[in-house]
Amino acid sequence: MQLLQAIGEPEGLKVGDRLPSDRDLADRMGVSRLTVREAILALEVVGILQVRSGDGTFVANDSQKQSPLRELLASSDLRPPNAEVIEARLLLEPVVASLAARRAPDAAIADLERLLAETEVLVDDITKLAEFMKMSLGFHAELLSQCGNAHLAAFASALVDLDEHPLWTLLNAHAMQSAEARREQVVEHRRILEAVRRRDEAGVAALVSEHLQHLRNSIEALELDAARTEKHDWADVDSAPPTTSADKLASP
Repeated sequence: MQLLQAIGEPEGLKVGDRLPSDRDLADRMGVSRLTVREAILALEVVGILQVRSGDGTFVANDSQKQSPLRELLASSDLRPPNAEVIEARLLLEPVVASLAARRAPDAAIADLERLLAETEVLVDDITKLAEFMKMSLGFHAELLSQCGNAHLAAFASALVDLDEHPLWTLLNAHAMQSAEARREQVVEHRRILEAVRRRDEAGVAALVSEHLQHLRNSIEALELDAARTEKHDWADVDSAPPTTSADKLASP
């Protein structure tokens, strides 16, 4: 990510610098404004940027100071999630999960129960958010892998792959900032697992679909808030020339 790389480098953005408007950044980086907003949101989640209402977005921390979530940003090529990932999951995952309800061996169901129990322990510890997210996605990946069809399992599992969709994972993590949201996610996973244990294929498909729709609603709410913040914060600064080292981003 160009923006992340520019923070903390000798000639890049420094702590306290204000970023140019998302329109300016989009032009300089050759990406859409939505991609810039998503990147800013992700960097805000991990504490590198701070959005100050009415003032703009500022560098809050050096990107070289790593945390588990920041490592997701630094170690992978970020692909914008947009609506395509959740749309694909909504279409594919309920079907594959219903097959898993039919075909998963008892030992695999027991493994899912253990994974869910380990995830539940992390619900109230915000410092374990990255681990919580990995386990939550792991629940989906493990369930889908039990569908008994290698091709469907590969397609579906790729949509919950942390390495494939790190920015999507960060947005999801942003939606899981409260213990209440994390607890509700565990409750929904447990309902799915109970339906799998009953071999209730239709019930599993319905519960997975409902669970993913809740996730879609949370992500859409985040993006709407980000758009509203951007419209308010940059209304009076779009035409102002950058006055910080952010102008170093002019080079592609």
